[in-house]
Amino acid sequence: MAVVGVLVALALLRDRELPAWIAQHAEVLIAYAAVPTLLVLLAALTCRVVVTRRALSRRVRLVVLAPDSFAPTLDSVLRCAAQLSRVRRVVGGWLDPRASAVRVLLDSSEGAMRYSLVVPERALPAIRSALSNYDRVQVRLADPESPASGDGCVMRAELRLARPSSEPLAHLGLDPDPLQSFASALAALHPARERGEVAVDLLPCTAGARRRMRRTLLRQARRTHTTAAYTGGGMPDLLAGAGRQAGRQPAADVVEQRAQREQIAAKVLQNEPLFHMQVLVRCQAPVKGIAAERLQGLLGCFDAWGAANSFRVVGIRLLGLAFLGSDLPGRRARFDRRMDTGLFRPARQGVVSAREVAGFLKPPTINCAAPDVLRLGAAVYPPPRNLPEYTGQRDVLPLGRVSSEQGQRIVGLRLADTFFTYTAGRSRWGKTELAITQFLSLVRSGHGGMFLDPHEDAIRRIKSCLTEPELAERIVELDLVGTRSREGQPGWNLLAARGLSDDARERRVEAIVDSFASALQWGERNNRALTLTTQATAALIELSTVLPAELAPTIFQIPTLLGNPEWLEVILPYISVPRRQFFSERFPRMAEEAITPVTNLIDRLRSSTQLAALLGSQQSTYDIAKAMNEGRIVLACPGAGGARDRLMANLLVFDLLHAAKGRAHIPPAQRREFYVFLDEVQTYDGASSGNLAALLEQTAKYGVRATLLNQNPERLTQATLNALTTNRSHLIATALNAHAAALIAREWASDPPANAITGLPRWTFIAQATHHGGLTRPFLFENLAVTDLFADAYRPEQVPTIQPTIDKASGRVNSQETIRALDSLDERIRAHLTNKTGATKASGPERSTMPKLPDPEDAEA
Repeated sequence: MAVVGVLVALALLRDRELPAWIAQHAEVLIAYAAVPTLLVLLAALTCRVVVTRRALSRRVRLVVLAPDSFAPTLDSVLRCAAQLSRVRRVVGGWLDPRASAVRVLLDSSEGAMRYSLVVPERALPAIRSALSNYDRVQVRLADPESPASGDGCVMRAELRLARPSSEPLAHLGLDPDPLQSFASALAALHPARERGEVAVDLLPCTAGARRRMRRTLLRQARRTHTTAAYTGGGMPDLLAGAGRQAGRQPAADVVEQRAQREQIAAKVLQNEPLFHMQVLVRCQAPVKGIAAERLQGLLGCFDAWGAANSFRVVGIRLLGLAFLGSDLPGRRARFDRRMDTGLFRPARQGVVSAREVAGFLKPPTINCAAPDVLRLGAAVYPPPRNLPEYTGQRDVLPLGRVSSEQGQRIVGLRLADTFFTYTAGRSRWGKTELAITQFLSLVRSGHGGMFLDPHEDAIRRIKSCLTEPELAERIVELDLVGTRSREGQPGWNLLAARGLSDDARERRVEAIVDSFASALQWGERNNRALTLTTQATAALIELSTVLPAELAPTIFQIPTLLGNPEWLEVILPYISVPRRQFFSERFPRMAEEAITPVTNLIDRLRSSTQLAALLGSQQSTYDIAKAMNEGRIVLACPGAGGARDRLMANLLVFDLLHAAKGRAHIPPAQRREFYVFLDEVQTYDGASSGNLAALLEQTAKYGVRATLLNQNPERLTQATLNALTTNRSHLIATALNAHAAALIAREWASDPPANAITGLPRWTFIAQATHHGGLTRPFLFENLAVTDLFADAYRPEQVPTIQPTIDKASGRVNSQETIRALDSLDERIRAHLTNKTGATKASGPERSTMPKLPDPEDAEA
């Protein structure tokens, strides 16, 4: 068709009668040309209206949160401004320019100023890229807000440049923050009854438009300043001025011209981004006078930009008697539409440079001294994007909820990277709740584990989520605090050694001695008490191998052995030679009060019905080594009282750790992982010899994965703290005091600083995790409640139903029966050995009565 049109045009040009023909048919030709043109223009206008409305309906609001220590440079602000030009379409940008402006919105949220950006949805990648120039600034999608109620009075005002755009506004620095005055004005609003909004709409100019705009501003400056300095024909003449005439002009004129040249050069010659601007301010209050007062307070904040140019309220002044502004009945609807939708249609075109509006192009900084500002808080890195999202996977440990630009999600940690976890934080700040959710996730996925809590609350919440019969059958409960604890307990004879190997017996002795040392804080200076405990424990364990199972000695026979010479005389022939030599030669030379530190604490254990029923049983139904290999769920509550409860807790912990060392003979591939959660870990860290630290460093090889919790890392011994910080997989902290926070912050090279930890709110943590073998940067997350993460499994009303199943799986025995048997155990052992010795003497020489026992090395040596 184009070729045919060209041929027809050439034929018409050769015709000499063409002008006459055109003149004769001019009206027809105009009609034929006008109709298609009008149709094209109408179609383009329709497309522009439709596309603009669609773009306005798809604008999103982003809340920009900066950390407390946010202090950007002017260069970073200008780089951010330069990248904002990408919010306009590259192709078809003429269709929706009025819906493409970047709105900086300042309003009040719960009494604090909130900094937001309202942008087209398609421009989100460009906005995120621009904000990446700011360190650790997070962007979150704003929650939908209910529209403003019609109650009260609404006052409106639109601002424009008072002078031509060629004259610049004041270049405000970033210290103090220009947004500080806005924050103070918005903080004066009543959170429930008043509302204030400041919208600064900036429509970026593209690179080509910037060049054309600078030429336009230059022509505008020539027209405005008609002095002799601007009579030249080009930009050099404009900016340099007429030098020959300057010398003959008055000094005041020369100074004025130089100031004008510098002002114009600052805006025209600087290669900075340019923006078309629209400024809208709206306030709502119950009373018109209050609304007007709030509006004037916000308008006064713009006076700081006054220089060669300034802001002026759009409207008409009637001789100082009235002002016809945006609140006129005919203009309110247009104003509200622009305010509510983001439509960019200013009353008068105004162009500003990025340096002029730099104060609006960043969130509030550290130099904004106003206290009522919505900030991110501590300067913490955002969470790693490659952390796995927790959806109940068996190989992922739940951590908590993290916030990012894409919203909130629940993240977890890979079990393959989890060996030791240390969590520190203030009481009632959520660290125990975090441990409960992680423990439940593990055991419900089939893993074995032990949760040791000095208090009963955590154990009760855990059982409420394990009410399924197949889970209840795996539970072994040691509850020494609850209301049912006096009625019955499982059997746990620490000295029952029948069927154990020599290595297992030695580990049993070490576990008991380490427990006493940790609970009573014995060190190398307490060698006499350590020696007596070691020798007595080893002797009774040897004795248990020659006695029937129903006569196996318990820990309560230690005072009998040390304080009853007649009973000791009876058992001496049945223990090993090193033990017999100690008790027959060295022990009698010790002072009588030497045994008091050992026997006093055991006597206190004996006075407790719960502890006597648990530790006084001759046969054990509780076996931690068996529980580890079978993947059982061990729930232990030793109590949070004095030395007696500390000893009980230490017996549980050190028995577990020494039993883990006994798995050395199991091939590594067959060692079933066992997850241990120890709350109030300082309870088990009383010995100065660093026993807990050494065991923690070794047991990881044998499949034990430990999570340790306490309120203050300074309460741990130096050896244990060094072991945790060196070998930890994950380090998690919530609010701490200044000294403890500084200790944790040093592990993170003070990034974030200690004050970031001290100010953490409840249920909020900072964590540094191991992910794929490498340490992440410390990041912020929010804890999840048990009732949220396991809402379907949380059934506390069914705990009484499954309690008989738990009692059966734990081997629970009536307390009174156990104590009655314990009361006569000393005499029954003595009678059995006496009868056995007498029968042996009657049948042969004395040396034949000695049992053949191993001769382990003297523990004291």
